[in-house]
Amino acid sequence: MDKNIDLYEYINKWVSGFTTYPYYKIEKKIDFISKLISSHKQFNNISLIPTGSKRNRTDINYMEYLNIFLILDEHDNLSDTRKFKSSILELIKNNDLYANKVNSTSLSLILEHENEKIVLIPAFKNIDNNVEGALVTNVNEVNEIFYPKLDNKNFDKKEHDCGSNFVNMVKLFKHIFLNFSSEIKSINELTPPIIEALIWNLPDEYFKFNNYDDALLKSIEYLYERIASDDYMGLSEINDIKVIFSTRNNLNRKDILKALYKIKQFIHDNI
Repeated sequence: MDKNIDLYEYINKWVSGFTTYPYYKIEKKIDFISKLISSHKQFNNISLIPTGSKRNRTDINYMEYLNIFLILDEHDNLSDTRKFKSSILELIKNNDLYANKVNSTSLSLILEHENEKIVLIPAFKNIDNNVEGALVTNVNEVNEIFYPKLDNKNFDKKEHDCGSNFVNMVKLFKHIFLNFSSEIKSINELTPPIIEALIWNLPDEYFKFNNYDDALLKSIEYLYERIASDDYMGLSEINDIKVIFSTRNNLNRKDILKALYKIKQFIHDNI
């Protein structure tokens, strides 16, 4: 972000220009995936759960893909999802139209469809303390638990309680972190899910505002103080189970505090 930028113009540009990813597109993608894997021998036991930025309508660039968990409900207590992932990959590879449009990563399959990328995450249903999760095995044979249904439920509740200001603030923070400076952009840990989780952790009263630039400053100050305090481990991912500052996320508190401080100083200097 150029130091001479007009902050009001910048904020108004993004807030007024926000668009939403329509639900019908998600429904079409789910229908497409269902048909693509319908010949899987356990198809009737597979649940398709969309998650992430596009599902939440908080995406701001094409690199934020639609994530779809393929959760196998019954798997005879197996604890390694790589065979399940391979069987889904084989089905796609056997489709002449999509054989060359899928790539395998550590945890997922990235499929190109209608000029968009869909991240397919084959997983096993996992129940722990009556909370439903999705177990995924990576290439290093390490299992990780995700909570896509809980993520969606908690995000939707926050949006219901706080309205469009919550969704718009998520998008505004993404724009700022992606465009403020090369130094802040280099903090690769600030992924879209992490930014969404940081804003989700703001108390509901922080979304009762009429002025975005004032709300932005107050939000940054809250996050800065919270991350700098001994209570930083209380900041959780949207599922409210995993903490943001974990070994898994590998977040550097000092880098994030430095980024928040620089943005806060810029706002103080330009308002």
